[in-house]
Amino acid sequence: MPVITLSRELGSRGDDVALAVAEQLKLRLIGRELINQAARQAGAPEVALAEIDELGLLGVRPSRAARQLYRATVEQIIRELAAAGDVLLVGRGSQVVLAGQAGVLHVRIIAPLADRIHCVQERCNVSTEAAAARIAASDRARCTYLRRHFGARLDDPQWYDLVINMAHFQVADAAALICTAAGRRC
Repeated sequence: MPVITLSRELGSRGDDVALAVAEQLKLRLIGRELINQAARQAGAPEVALAEIDELGLLGVRPSRAARQLYRATVEQIIRELAAAGDVLLVGRGSQVVLAGQAGVLHVRIIAPLADRIHCVQERCNVSTEAAAARIAASDRARCTYLRRHFGARLDDPQWYDLVINMAHFQVADAAALICTAAGRRC
Protein backbone atom coordinates (compact mmCIF):
# COMPACT_ATOMS: atom_id res chain seq x y z
CA MET A 1 0.00 0.00 0.00
CA PRO A 2 2.75 2.51 -0.89
CA VAL A 3 2.19 6.23 -0.78
CA ILE A 4 4.79 8.39 -2.50
CA THR A 5 4.90 12.14 -2.94
CA LEU A 6 7.06 13.46 -5.75
CA SER A 7 8.12 17.06 -6.23
CA ARG A 8 10.03 17.95 -9.38
CA GLU A 9 11.58 20.81 -11.26
CA LEU A 10 10.40 21.61 -14.78
CA GLY A 11 12.77 19.94 -17.20
CA SER A 12 14.21 17.53 -14.63
CA ARG A 13 12.40 14.54 -16.19
CA GLY A 14 10.52 14.16 -12.91
CA ASP A 15 7.24 13.43 -14.71
CA ASP A 16 8.95 10.59 -16.59
CA VAL A 17 10.30 9.21 -13.33
CA ALA A 18 6.86 9.46 -11.70
CA LEU A 19 5.29 7.56 -14.59
CA ALA A 20 7.95 4.84 -14.45
CA VAL A 21 7.55 4.42 -10.67
CA ALA A 22 3.76 4.32 -10.91
CA GLU A 23 3.95 1.65 -13.62
CA GLN A 24 6.48 -0.48 -11.74
CA LEU A 25 4.67 -0.33 -8.41
CA LYS A 26 1.17 -0.35 -9.94
CA LEU A 27 0.27 2.95 -8.27
CA ARG A 28 -2.36 5.49 -9.24
CA LEU A 29 -0.53 8.54 -10.55
CA ILE A 30 -2.23 11.74 -9.38
CA GLY A 31 -0.98 15.12 -10.53
CA ARG A 32 -2.47 18.16 -12.15
CA GLU A 33 -6.00 16.73 -12.21
CA LEU A 34 -5.96 17.20 -8.42
CA ILE A 35 -6.15 20.97 -9.07
CA ASN A 36 -9.36 20.65 -11.04
CA GLN A 37 -10.94 18.17 -8.66
CA ALA A 38 -10.18 20.40 -5.67
CA ALA A 39 -11.41 23.53 -7.43
CA ARG A 40 -14.67 21.82 -8.44
CA GLN A 41 -15.29 20.52 -4.93
CA ALA A 42 -14.47 23.92 -3.46
CA GLY A 43 -16.66 25.67 -6.02
CA ALA A 44 -13.71 27.86 -7.01
CA PRO A 45 -12.87 27.35 -10.70
CA GLU A 46 -10.94 30.63 -10.78
CA VAL A 47 -8.40 29.11 -8.37
CA ALA A 48 -7.83 26.21 -10.77
CA LEU A 49 -7.20 28.67 -13.58
CA ALA A 50 -4.78 30.67 -11.45
CA GLU A 51 -2.87 27.55 -10.38
CA ILE A 52 -2.67 26.14 -13.91
CA ASP A 53 -1.52 29.52 -15.28
CA GLU A 54 2.11 29.22 -14.11
CA LEU A 55 3.16 32.10 -16.34
CA GLY A 56 0.44 34.45 -15.05
CA LEU A 57 -0.80 35.22 -18.55
CA LEU A 58 -4.50 35.04 -17.69
CA GLY A 59 -4.38 37.62 -14.91
CA VAL A 60 -6.82 35.61 -12.76
CA ARG A 61 -6.80 36.77 -9.12
CA PRO A 62 -9.00 34.57 -6.88
CA SER A 63 -10.21 35.93 -3.55
CA ARG A 64 -8.49 35.00 -0.30
CA ALA A 65 -11.57 33.02 0.77
CA ALA A 66 -11.55 31.05 -2.50
CA ARG A 67 -7.85 30.25 -2.07
CA GLN A 68 -8.38 29.11 1.54
CA LEU A 69 -11.26 26.87 0.55
CA TYR A 70 -9.21 25.50 -2.34
CA ARG A 71 -6.26 24.75 -0.03
CA ALA A 72 -8.45 22.98 2.51
CA THR A 73 -10.00 20.92 -0.29
CA VAL A 74 -6.59 20.01 -1.77
CA GLU A 75 -5.42 18.88 1.66
CA GLN A 76 -8.56 16.81 2.18
CA ILE A 77 -8.20 15.10 -1.19
CA ILE A 78 -4.49 14.41 -0.63
CA ARG A 79 -5.23 12.85 2.78
CA GLU A 80 -8.07 10.73 1.34
CA LEU A 81 -5.88 9.49 -1.51
CA ALA A 82 -3.06 8.67 0.90
CA ALA A 83 -5.44 6.83 3.24
CA ALA A 84 -6.55 4.65 0.33
CA GLY A 85 -2.90 3.87 -0.48
CA ASP A 86 -1.25 2.69 -3.67
CA VAL A 87 -0.79 6.23 -4.94
CA LEU A 88 1.96 8.48 -6.25
CA LEU A 89 1.08 12.14 -5.68
CA VAL A 90 2.91 14.61 -7.91
CA GLY A 91 3.22 18.14 -6.56
CA ARG A 92 0.42 20.23 -5.01
CA GLY A 93 2.29 20.42 -1.69
CA SER A 94 1.60 16.77 -0.91
CA GLN A 95 5.03 16.47 0.73
CA VAL A 96 3.97 19.11 3.26
CA VAL A 97 0.40 17.86 3.73
CA LEU A 98 1.64 14.32 4.46
CA ALA A 99 4.82 15.29 6.33
CA GLY A 100 5.42 13.04 9.30
CA GLN A 101 2.81 10.51 8.22
CA ALA A 102 4.09 6.96 8.67
CA GLY A 103 4.63 4.93 5.54
CA VAL A 104 4.89 7.86 3.12
CA LEU A 105 8.00 8.34 0.98
CA HIS A 106 8.75 11.95 -0.05
CA VAL A 107 10.90 12.39 -3.17
CA ARG A 108 12.31 15.46 -4.94
CA ILE A 109 13.66 15.28 -8.50
CA ILE A 110 16.15 17.99 -9.48
CA ALA A 111 18.59 18.61 -12.30
CA PRO A 112 21.19 21.22 -13.25
CA LEU A 113 19.72 24.26 -14.98
CA ALA A 114 21.56 23.57 -18.25
CA ASP A 115 20.09 20.05 -18.38
CA ARG A 116 16.63 21.37 -17.62
CA ILE A 117 16.87 24.00 -20.35
CA HIS A 118 18.01 21.37 -22.85
CA CYS A 119 15.12 19.07 -21.88
CA VAL A 120 12.50 21.83 -22.23
CA GLN A 121 14.02 22.92 -25.55
CA GLU A 122 13.71 19.41 -26.94
CA ARG A 123 10.24 18.68 -25.60
CA CYS A 124 8.69 22.03 -26.47
CA ASN A 125 10.74 22.85 -29.56
CA VAL A 126 11.67 26.30 -28.24
CA SER A 127 14.81 28.42 -28.12
CA THR A 128 17.26 28.35 -25.23
CA GLU A 129 15.95 31.72 -24.08
CA ALA A 130 12.32 30.61 -24.20
CA ALA A 131 13.14 27.39 -22.33
CA ALA A 132 15.04 29.32 -19.66
CA ALA A 133 12.16 31.78 -19.28
CA ARG A 134 9.63 28.97 -18.99
CA ILE A 135 11.73 27.26 -16.32
CA ALA A 136 12.19 30.49 -14.35
CA ALA A 137 8.45 31.15 -14.44
CA SER A 138 7.67 27.59 -13.38
CA ASP A 139 10.18 27.72 -10.53
CA ARG A 140 8.68 31.00 -9.28
CA ALA A 141 5.13 29.67 -9.53
CA ARG A 142 5.95 26.44 -7.69
CA CYS A 143 7.81 28.27 -4.93
CA THR A 144 4.96 30.77 -4.61
CA TYR A 145 2.35 28.01 -4.48
CA LEU A 146 4.06 26.21 -1.61
CA ARG A 147 4.77 29.42 0.28
CA ARG A 148 1.27 30.86 -0.23
CA HIS A 149 -0.68 27.72 0.61
CA PHE A 150 1.58 26.01 3.14
CA GLY A 151 4.11 28.57 4.37
CA ALA A 152 6.87 26.23 3.22
CA ARG A 153 9.99 26.48 1.08
CA LEU A 154 10.13 24.11 -1.87
CA ASP A 155 13.88 23.60 -1.58
CA ASP A 156 13.84 22.85 2.16
CA PRO A 157 15.30 19.34 2.55
CA GLN A 158 13.16 18.61 5.62
CA TRP A 159 10.23 17.83 3.30
CA TYR A 160 12.04 15.02 1.44
CA ASP A 161 13.36 11.57 2.27
CA LEU A 162 15.13 11.25 -1.05
CA VAL A 163 16.46 13.89 -3.45
CA ILE A 164 17.62 12.63 -6.83
CA ASN A 165 19.81 14.75 -9.09
CA MET A 166 18.99 13.60 -12.61
CA ALA A 167 22.43 14.72 -13.85
CA HIS A 168 23.63 11.41 -12.45
CA PHE A 169 20.76 9.05 -13.31
CA GLN A 170 18.69 7.83 -16.19
CA VAL A 171 14.91 7.72 -15.67
CA ALA A 172 14.92 3.95 -15.14
CA ASP A 173 17.70 4.18 -12.55
CA ALA A 174 15.93 6.95 -10.62
CA ALA A 175 12.70 4.95 -10.71
CA ALA A 176 14.55 1.89 -9.39
CA LEU A 177 15.96 3.93 -6.49
CA ILE A 178 12.51 5.20 -5.59
CA CYS A 179 10.96 1.74 -5.83
CA THR A 180 13.67 0.34 -3.53
CA ALA A 181 13.20 3.16 -1.04
CA ALA A 182 9.42 2.72 -1.16
CA GLY A 183 9.81 -0.97 -0.41
CA ARG A 184 11.75 -0.14 2.72
CA ARG A 185 9.77 2.92 3.82
CA CYS A 186 6.16 2.18 2.88
